[in-house]
Amino acid sequence: MMRKIVGTFVVFVLAFNFTSCSTDELTIDHTQEALLKQIELKRAADGSYSIAYQLSNKTISVAQEDVNSNTKEFYLSKVEFKTKEQHIENLALRENRLSVGFFDNLMDKSTKFAIEDENINFAKGSASDFLKTYGVTSNDDGTIQLDFEVNDNVITEFLYNNVLGIHEIHLRKGTSKEKIFSRAIDIPITKILKIDFVNHILFGKGAAARTERKPRVVYDESRR
Repeated sequence: MMRKIVGTFVVFVLAFNFTSCSTDELTIDHTQEALLKQIELKRAADGSYSIAYQLSNKTISVAQEDVNSNTKEFYLSKVEFKTKEQHIENLALRENRLSVGFFDNLMDKSTKFAIEDENINFAKGSASDFLKTYGVTSNDDGTIQLDFEVNDNVITEFLYNNVLGIHEIHLRKGTSKEKIFSRAIDIPITKILKIDFVNHILFGKGAAARTERKPRVVYDESRR
């Protein structure tokens, strides 16, 4: 009788261990890593745009471009061979706009940047007098990192416009020693983050200041 009980107990333990291992294996098998790890969009001092992005290993990127809307899209898919992880692409404004998007086929997720700006080579004496360079980077903690540099004698002020739902960086002429700024901004629950550089421009003495919202940045990961 004792042997029978012991034998039954051993069979039960072995069955339990096998079930536990199978469950762990299933959990591991279903763990998915996003194909897109990070995006960094930059505007250089000469006004040129570029985007650098990092992919997980064994991921390919297929680019498609819509010339009419000046949209560049990258479709990401998993493969069975090692691939390049770091990528960089040059972008160009067309009619003061550009758009770039990433589509993760594994996670069924899209991430998009939309930019509205001006060609600084043809915009002397306007918003280009204030902002020198800027970049926006996606972080893995649910924030966007904004880094930018202004020209000499530019006063910088950060505001949030509750009515428009836009993070605003106000720039105006004035005495200031600080030129380089960095700030992490939370991505809202809507998954759409808007950032405007608001330039306060004076046209002659005694004239009222006019504001120009350039560049304007929209980060959108709301669509699936």
